[in-house]
Amino acid sequence: MAHFDPEYTPDVSPADRAAIAHDFMKRCREWAVTVELPKRRQAVLDSDDPEAAAKLHQWLTWLAFTDHALGEIESGKLDPWFDGGTP
Repeated sequence: MAHFDPEYTPDVSPADRAAIAHDFMKRCREWAVTVELPKRRQAVLDSDDPEAAAKLHQWLTWLAFTDHALGEIESGKLDPWFDGGTP
């Protein structure tokens, strides 16, 4: 059974929401840097397939977005969002 339950609405402080989101994004980033990007870079080196290059580009774009989002969490720019509003 998955931990996620769409019916469950815990009472979580905004600071905890931000910390949880930040931790999750850092874990995703670390996985991408250590597993996915090396695999995609090797695929580009091993082939002239434009799809391999496109996939690498997609992952690098995702990484840049993730770094940007992490910075916004760290700076407090997204605090209104974690408070339940909009950033």
